[in-house]
Amino acid sequence: MTNYVQKTLIAHLFGFLTLILTHIFWSITVYGNASSGDTGIIIIWAGIFLTIFYLIFVLIPKRIIEKLSEKMNIIGFSFSFALYSLIGFIVLIGWIFLNSSFNGVFFDSFFYGLTFGFTFYTLNINKRKINLKGFTILFSIPLILFFFYIFILPRVFPSFAFKFVTKETKDEIVKRTLPKFKKGDDFKALEKALPGYFNIIDCNLSTNALMKDFQYTLIVENCKITKIEYGPRTNNNGVTEMVVEKAIEKK
Repeated sequence: MTNYVQKTLIAHLFGFLTLILTHIFWSITVYGNASSGDTGIIIIWAGIFLTIFYLIFVLIPKRIIEKLSEKMNIIGFSFSFALYSLIGFIVLIGWIFLNSSFNGVFFDSFFYGLTFGFTFYTLNINKRKINLKGFTILFSIPLILFFFYIFILPRVFPSFAFKFVTKETKDEIVKRTLPKFKKGDDFKALEKALPGYFNIIDCNLSTNALMKDFQYTLIVENCKITKIEYGPRTNNNGVTEMVVEKAIEKK
């Protein structure tokens, strides 16, 4: 078999991309949005443990994986590798979640392996060597899609992305959106810009929030914004102070 490392690296990245998508949809199904399912944390830690999994469970048993891919069909190999990655995940860290209700991580692991197996088998079916150009293109596809999800989607389509992004990205959308509104504006426009963010009853709301470097206060009466304050948070001698540098109640 030629280009084992190159082909497995491509399969690894596509599997990681599928893991992210799986966790997003699981979080939305269970919690209503991606941020409540700790998607950002999962992305970081999945990247770490998938690297360990790749080094131990993919590179070391190279000959076994090669032989299995030659003897099995694409369906059998894909599902076998999905179970293999699930076992590897449980060995590494999955045992922590066995008695937890946070079971989406097992779906993440399974679909990572399923995508890995399918991608690797597809790349290896003709046993041809992947040249530098082909490797670069295939390797770049999941990276470009990940970049689009993290940086482009929340800026170009913030209201659409709001439900699917991580908590950190959601906070950035809130910080960019609130300054677009002022006292007297229709609250429904703000609610549409930040779907599902506010818990409002009978079109009346009084809320505030402290983020890492941002704060806001919002009061809504009869679906009209009657007070909106926002501004940065700064540290003074180690003590966090709530401050607003400019006039916060727009007129």
